[in-house]
Amino acid sequence: MASFLHSLIPYHPFKALYVFSVALFMAIRAPFWFLYFLPSFLRQYPSWTLRQAFMVHLTKLATYHTCLIRSHPVWSLSPGAEKERYERIPPSQKDVYRAVLDDRGIKPVEVGGTWFPTVYDPADAKRKAVILHFHGGAFVLGDGRKRDLSYGAGLLTSHTDCWVFGLQYRISSNPGCRFPAALQDAVTAYQWLLDRGIPASSIILSGDSAGANLAIALLRYITDNPDVLPKPKVALLWCAWVNPARGLDPYSCSSNRNYETDILVDNFVEWGAQTYAAPPLDATNPYISPMNLPFRCEGVPMWVQFGEVEILADDVIKFAEGMRKFEGNEVELHEDKGAPHDIFLIGEMLGFADMAEKMAGAMGKWLRQKM
Repeated sequence: MASFLHSLIPYHPFKALYVFSVALFMAIRAPFWFLYFLPSFLRQYPSWTLRQAFMVHLTKLATYHTCLIRSHPVWSLSPGAEKERYERIPPSQKDVYRAVLDDRGIKPVEVGGTWFPTVYDPADAKRKAVILHFHGGAFVLGDGRKRDLSYGAGLLTSHTDCWVFGLQYRISSNPGCRFPAALQDAVTAYQWLLDRGIPASSIILSGDSAGANLAIALLRYITDNPDVLPKPKVALLWCAWVNPARGLDPYSCSSNRNYETDILVDNFVEWGAQTYAAPPLDATNPYISPMNLPFRCEGVPMWVQFGEVEILADDVIKFAEGMRKFEGNEVELHEDKGAPHDIFLIGEMLGFADMAEKMAGAMGKWLRQKM
């Protein structure tokens, strides 16, 4: 009966009734959660502040209910609030969609993206490179626009001398957007930057959570097809989701040792894994779940960040250690003590802004040594 009722939630009028009841429930319970976390010994992590404990709990609940109603951004290529900072990108006319990207059911389409902090200007001597960033959201949420990426992009632009281009790739919560749609879009954006005269040596790949998975997939595609695209300068990976195959387990999060100290929930990663690696795909494909399938990417240093108490911590460590085994690979593993998942994207909202600034500062110092 419970599963039947859950199946009705994404549809009106059940959806509206559910949203109203959840909002009312959380509004009533919020003061009690706040009081509960007042004593530090009741918080999920001993050194967390009251705000951090409260916001992690609230965000976890909000994520759970958002996934039940299957709420996700509506696909649109209209400039919106981004105005002139938003650019539309047609599929490349060059032969860049090969091998894993040559899919009978999924074809390259026009995509868009947003520049941070301003529109790219090659005459601006203050900024010397472009960071192509892929947003997180388990491949089912997010759009890389101002409201979604402003905080993370701000960390990047504040601690580097780079522009950031946040790609609005196709998310798998929309029909017909399973893998390799997002990777096709990543290749489209990368080739577009090259066509604008930006050399690969001035392009940095970056991604958080599922976006880091996409950055890894693009880097693998480039190294697997050296005659198609040149290698980027560096890759920045924030809390990379390196094993979506595990997300098919309905208890992949709640059975994890860090479940209480993180914002990720079972139905979120399951939704992402089921739609991104939808049949007939195999979720253990190295382009989808790279954790156990490292590869050589000589000449592209990788910054790999994770939070100590996030659910993905062990997977990220395993991935980094696997990548280090290849001669020529350079992997810098950075751990943020006491951090939950993806403070790059939502650190300010969760109360981890100071930690996120220090994290980005460490990345900036490392990056300057590589440029």
